Amino acid sequence: MSFRKYHRIISLIVALPFAIVLVTGLLLQVRQEVELIQPKSVKMKKIEGKELLTLEDIQRASGINSQEIDQIIFRPQKFHLCLRLKDGRELQLHPQTGEILKSAPRLTGLLIDLHQGSFFTGWGQYLIFLPSGVGVLFLLISGLLIYPRRKHRG
Repeated sequence: MSFRKYHRIISLIVALPFAIVLVTGLLLQVRQEVELIQPKSVKMKKIEGKELLTLEDIQRASGINSQEIDQIIFRPQKFHLCLRLKDGRELQLHPQTGEILKSAPRLTGLLIDLHQGSFFTGWGQYLIFLPSGVGVLFLLISGLLIYPRRKHRG
């Protein structure tokens, strides 16, 4: 069997997983420009002389059960606080007052899970996406070997 035949067969096998990786990668590249993928950060003003909220105060101010919170992110340089929830939403709160400044869906985590194949559980990542990546590498190399030997049709 020639490289050309393997090239055709493997391209059919890896088409869907490669399309998922390609599309999600493109969406992740523009995530800061698309509000639905990653909500824009609200500018927060520091109140002089007022203490930062404790973790308990943050949870209380958000009205969210701690079991629903995936991450609490505080960026001191930008004076920015956000809660990332397990259901994919993001809450942005003022770090001193606890006022909810923004609540929006955030698809970045879902796109990353799809991109690396972990969305399909561990087996999907290692039994579908890893072999597909190797298949795409084979397609690249075999395509470069086949291209100079192609028959010109005119």
